[in-house]
Amino acid sequence: MKRIFIVFELITLTLTLIACGGGGGGGSTTPSSTAPAASTATQLSISQALFAEKSLSASGQLSCASCHTDETAHSTAPGVSFPVGGVLMNQQLSRSSPSLMYKSTTPTFSFNAGEAIGGFDWDGRVNTLADQSAGPLLASAEMANGNINTLAAKVRALSYFKDFASVFNVPANATDQQVYDILRTAFETYQRQDPDYLLFNSKFDRFLDGTVSLSASEERGRQLFNNPNKGNCASCHSSQIGPGQQRPLFTNFRYAALGVPRNNTSTANQNASFFDMGLCGPVRTDLTARTDLCGQFKIPTLRNIAITAPYFHNSAIDTLTNAVRFYATRDSNPALWYPTVNGVVVKFNDLPANLRGNVPVNRAPFNSNLSAQEIDDIVAFLLTLTDDRTAPANLPTIRN
Repeated sequence: MKRIFIVFELITLTLTLIACGGGGGGGSTTPSSTAPAASTATQLSISQALFAEKSLSASGQLSCASCHTDETAHSTAPGVSFPVGGVLMNQQLSRSSPSLMYKSTTPTFSFNAGEAIGGFDWDGRVNTLADQSAGPLLASAEMANGNINTLAAKVRALSYFKDFASVFNVPANATDQQVYDILRTAFETYQRQDPDYLLFNSKFDRFLDGTVSLSASEERGRQLFNNPNKGNCASCHSSQIGPGQQRPLFTNFRYAALGVPRNNTSTANQNASFFDMGLCGPVRTDLTARTDLCGQFKIPTLRNIAITAPYFHNSAIDTLTNAVRFYATRDSNPALWYPTVNGVVVKFNDLPANLRGNVPVNRAPFNSNLSAQEIDDIVAFLLTLTDDRTAPANLPTIRN
């Protein structure tokens, strides 16, 4: 939808920009990097174009939208386990790209009663949407700009730089640092102003509004999701209505060590001594001494989870049904998920042996032995959390 509206503006030069996710009709597509005409340029339209701008990468082939596509709720592109970037587009990242939707209320990273909470990325290493956006711009395995001076030169070379400067108040004699900082602000602006990032129009939202009913399977799944002795999903993926009738975001913004199996399709994992341990590194570097945090990764929202496969930080689980099955059988039947060496199942094999005790065991859902029907019912409920990208955004508060 974004591309349709922007191109339409270029042709007519008379329409006001319509934000993606605004009116219904037509599917949503990855946004175009073609900027709107000067007469209709806004902060949203310019930042939207920047999000899809491949010329801001060293390869000229990668944009933010390349790794955060509309059809996957702004997560990794369909069928991709690990994004590829770098100057030559030959460097595979060691993590999947998480969905960017429903991020605007993420708290800054801190410790609350000893538990990590907040921050962006899988390890919470940055605290703002602007900093989250800036990381890939300079990362050698992603957009791979050598420094902010190189990047600022690319921004100034954009055909729509004059519009960018106008709507974001870039000084006429702006330094490279100022251009870079304003670019980061633009990416944050896009994620805050575009309704696509806070749609709240899933079937579950309409259920909360009282306009639709859940099927029998979906309702059973909802109850299992909330049952602390069965799915126990809500203990991490909060489903409660918030103060002021705020719709649930299905995350508590905390971290968990799940013991997800090692993904041997990862290039990084070809090195047997490499372990991505989340909060304690190696990507995050300020908590390396906190070995008690090793293996913990950010708990993501479950909104739109059905369209973001494969699952977990390392894309180790291929389908939503298998993701739920992993939770239900990890402790009761670990051989389904981990290798057997010399007759022994090597659980939690994506952590060094001395840190595998960080993974909590013997609690629901990992010991719940959910039946096949119960797993199917939970999946049915999770499917109700998928937004309708062709419909208008709903209010963040319940309507009834």
